[in-house]
Amino acid sequence: MIDSWASLLGLLIVGAVGYGVGSISSGYLVGKLYRNVDLRNVGSGSTGATNTFRTLGPGAGVLVAVLDILKGALAVGFAQLLFPPGSASRPVAEAVAAVAAVTGHCWPPLLRGRGGRGVATGFGALLFVATPAWASAVAFFAIALALTRMVSVGSLASVIGALVGYLVFCATGWLTFNWATLAFIIVAGTVVFIRHRANIDRIMRGVEPRVGTS
Repeated sequence: MIDSWASLLGLLIVGAVGYGVGSISSGYLVGKLYRNVDLRNVGSGSTGATNTFRTLGPGAGVLVAVLDILKGALAVGFAQLLFPPGSASRPVAEAVAAVAAVTGHCWPPLLRGRGGRGVATGFGALLFVATPAWASAVAFFAIALALTRMVSVGSLASVIGALVGYLVFCATGWLTFNWATLAFIIVAGTVVFIRHRANIDRIMRGVEPRVGTS
């Protein structure tokens, strides 16, 4: 619910800042600074943590994952600063910031729209929007990864975990249901699935890379 024109302006600002923060490519910067490698030209072509891990090693991969998580968290944190607790527009602002950050991460303008898959940035945003649902998303990711050894399957499972977790925690009273939060999970999750289209195709053909194999 948007309660005033000032809130509408605030949402536009939150969206712009969220997109700007999200579009700062951690993978591209780490790749260039670490080994002068443009991740868009190696591996899967993604600037996300998984391709960084496979191309530059675990240290760089973990660093990029942490930085990408921080992007989502910072975008939502800015929205929470701009919209104080009790504001009717705060959940909408959080959702706008979160979706904008994920979108910026996936399609950064300075890299001609060639970014990451949006999972880590979505995790960071979800952590501050609906913390219990974040825990279920991480659990689904870990279980799927352990069963299949495919990071892509874990990433897609995390979207399902976030949605299921949010609905369950709302039904049990751990969280207060809000349509804006649900919209964030669905929209950001859809973006993640879109960015994993090539992975889904490889999974269906049985050729998706597994952790621990070359």
